[in-house]
Amino acid sequence: MNVAQFVIGLLLIVLSAGLYFASRSRKAHAGQLSQAQTLDLHQAAQGRFYGKFQGSIVADQALTTPYSARPAVAWSAHLERGTEERDEDGTTTKWQTVWSQSATTPFRLNGAGELWFDERGGMPNLDAPSTFDQYIHDAANPIIGPYVISRGLLGRLSKPNFHAVETSFIPGSQAFFVGPVEAVNEFWVARRGEGKEYSVLTWKSEQQVRSRMSRAGTIWWLLSLLAFAAGILAIIVSFN
Repeated sequence: MNVAQFVIGLLLIVLSAGLYFASRSRKAHAGQLSQAQTLDLHQAAQGRFYGKFQGSIVADQALTTPYSARPAVAWSAHLERGTEERDEDGTTTKWQTVWSQSATTPFRLNGAGELWFDERGGMPNLDAPSTFDQYIHDAANPIIGPYVISRGLLGRLSKPNFHAVETSFIPGSQAFFVGPVEAVNEFWVARRGEGKEYSVLTWKSEQQVRSRMSRAGTIWWLLSLLAFAAGILAIIVSFN
């Protein structure tokens, strides 16, 4: 028996199980989204509901994003440094995150009523659009200044290679939420999902979210089948 092939086969079967459960999770979230009721929050705030809500972002006090310097109610940004490494197959660039940060401020969605997002409910997952995505090679750029090697021969000869990324929700933009909402002090407040509840605030439309879930679930299911078949084949071959 070829032990290496046998072990590879087992690993592929384990991988196929992981992909299968990931596919089931996506399909379960898609089912939750399809069954969620469209919320009308004009009614008096009372109780807890799971549903979907579309509205325009409003903030009493906005933050400023670090890269694009735009007003935002929530942002996330990181800076990666690329290092070239040579091997027998050529040159590859490996990326290392050298700075990462995020921030939020209380805000609300105005639509069929008003839905608050703040610490009272626990912030749901945030899927914000990109507001800055830039590769930086100029050592004089203040974004990368603290991370550029500036001394010695290496610093003078090397060309900096950085990737700055920022996503944010901007006041006035449209957003879609699906998840639990609950009455808190006579206000409707979005809550983080409990257990297997799907909860997200996204810049995508409901149709885009559902389509993305469906595609991901199908792709992961197909990859699960391929990994399982490859694992079984590797185990059979290992005994020959």
